[in-house]
Amino acid sequence: MAQNAEKQFLFSVGENIRKYRLKNNMSQSQLAYEVSVTLRQIQRMEAGETNASIISYYKIAQVLEIDLNTLFKIKA
Repeated sequence: MAQNAEKQFLFSVGENIRKYRLKNNMSQSQLAYEVSVTLRQIQRMEAGETNASIISYYKIAQVLEIDLNTLFKIKA
């Protein structure tokens, strides 16, 4: 059960990354460049397939001009 909750959390975070990236009219490539990660890593994060470092999430939040609470907000 805990593993399922973790997958849902990563999926929700990925949805938030995509949502705010699109609100900022950014491509995945642009975001990857600004955060200093690979395009594939951004793709996997948005798909909820990877658990990135807190520093990566922090950088993403900065680039997208949101706080970490917004990035980590989970749908109920």
